[in-house]
Amino acid sequence: MDKNKESEEKDKRLSRREILTAIGMTGAAAMTGVLLNNGVANALSGGQTSVTDAVYKTGTGAQLLSTVDADDVSFLQAAGLSTRTAGDKLREWVSVKDFGAVGNGTTDDSAAFQAAIAYAESQAVTNPAPGASGSKLGRVSLFLPPGSYLITQPESLLRSSYTTSTVGLHIQGAGAGTTQVIYSPAAAGTYLAHNNNAWQFCSISDIEFYSTSTSNHFMRSYSTGQPQSWSFERIRFRGSWGYSFHLEGTDTNSEMNWREVDWAGTCLKGVYVPSSGGSDQFLNYNFYSCNFEVQEGDFLQFEKGGNITVWGGSYIHIGANAGTFFKLLGAAHSYGVERFLCIGSRMEHRNANSKLIYCEWSAGIVSFINVDTSSSVPLRAATELVATFYSNNTKMPVIKFDNCRLLGKHEYMYRVNSFQYPHNIVYANCEINQHTSPSDFIVFTAEGGNANQGGTPTIHFTNTRGQGDPSRKSWECDYGFQKSSFGITKRTAISVKRADGKFPYSASTTVGFYVPMNARIVNIFMQSPAGAVTSTGAATFTVQTTEATPTVLATLTAPNHSQGFLLKQDLYFRCDTAEKCSLQLVAGSNVTQANPEAECIVEYIG
Repeated sequence: MDKNKESEEKDKRLSRREILTAIGMTGAAAMTGVLLNNGVANALSGGQTSVTDAVYKTGTGAQLLSTVDADDVSFLQAAGLSTRTAGDKLREWVSVKDFGAVGNGTTDDSAAFQAAIAYAESQAVTNPAPGASGSKLGRVSLFLPPGSYLITQPESLLRSSYTTSTVGLHIQGAGAGTTQVIYSPAAAGTYLAHNNNAWQFCSISDIEFYSTSTSNHFMRSYSTGQPQSWSFERIRFRGSWGYSFHLEGTDTNSEMNWREVDWAGTCLKGVYVPSSGGSDQFLNYNFYSCNFEVQEGDFLQFEKGGNITVWGGSYIHIGANAGTFFKLLGAAHSYGVERFLCIGSRMEHRNANSKLIYCEWSAGIVSFINVDTSSSVPLRAATELVATFYSNNTKMPVIKFDNCRLLGKHEYMYRVNSFQYPHNIVYANCEINQHTSPSDFIVFTAEGGNANQGGTPTIHFTNTRGQGDPSRKSWECDYGFQKSSFGITKRTAISVKRADGKFPYSASTTVGFYVPMNARIVNIFMQSPAGAVTSTGAATFTVQTTEATPTVLATLTAPNHSQGFLLKQDLYFRCDTAEKCSLQLVAGSNVTQANPEAECIVEYIG
């Protein structure tokens, strides 16, 4: 390189320290924006008569500053670091305003957005890693500064015309609400973003997307093996949307994450995978602390694919049309797809049309853990269905509700051949709001009125209670076992005493308690050790039903109460009416002392 030319180029790039030293504090105030240009340099080297002219864009300096090349401006992040050009620094991010976007909410910014995404496409490079092949690497982080950007043309955020497999594209706003995109196309059924088997390992974050009609959709992702590992973070959907995410194709469209994404207004489908056009290769979807608080809409509708986890968040149906938060459809799926977990979420079903889940899966696992649906108890009738699980002539998935508060009724539908398959359904550690027994809470429906009641699933309740239950009411049961063609049940034992932990006596003769509907009582034990009381008189105790004419299930008379007693009564008694489920431990008039050591244990199955 010619030495004179080299010296000339060097003079053009005076450092920030050299300039600030030369112009003093006044210039420093103007130049602390990091960027220095050769207009100032010329002023300081005699090319301009006034530094003020150069710094404040007056006189000839104004022309120099307006035409300066960013690659002729030096940038130094901090002392001791490498000096770069301002152009190099600025190119770390690309802004839609670089392409003419206005962001005032009224000017159509479609062309600017399309130019920005076209630029991102053009910057993709061949992967330089040794031995790498296949996808190109994206080189653009696209920034949407604060503002409201009106978009009237489809595919202004991603274009279906781009089909090159590319890893890496990051679209980021200044914050949801701070950056707003208003989608208002003339044509119905269009998408703001259309990934056509191209982009993978990408993200969209910190933007509010507003739509003017439910015929508008946010993103379609079509994949035959490329799109995957997308992340959507701190996004707000407002207005009226059709599909916010519509996944189609034959492969991948997998490993997608939604973090703190918020839906309000109307959204007909949050995430939608259709049976025609979808695939069981679509899997691994995670939703972290998302809110779906809409007038109407279904949050997740998977007719293909799955392996879904919902962590926390708030889910509310506000309007009368409501919808179903989780739709898991189709009976035939591949292995490794039929898994659904919702943990730590809060639901509000404000009217009868709001549902928690409709599930047709014939295998896999569906779990709700620590989920609360109780907030709308004052707004809904106890008879309204909230959840439906449907056996499409096959078995159902393994279903578990654990540590949940649940309102409404849960329905289990079976068909004529459902009896051929085992079912596994558990409610554990739950509070069932609005109901006081499993028979009130669970609905068994034979589709088409089929006569094969053997398809009725056995539902296992353990450590569960109803809201407002009397203290001596058991939900510990295997509900429906007596109808199932292969009903698995177990023995449960109840110990019965008064509130003070003692047996009844003449001054307080009766202790009431309940067993589940359709339980079968198989044993009753009554026992007291000698010396538990001082009374030497006879003592009579009876276990009986509360029918108009009580059925006596067990009775004993101890000749000498102080010497103790023991009764083991084997029986088989069907508790198939409310009166037969409502039982009493009754003390005779001859019992003069409350026994603190006596026990009454009732064993039942079912």
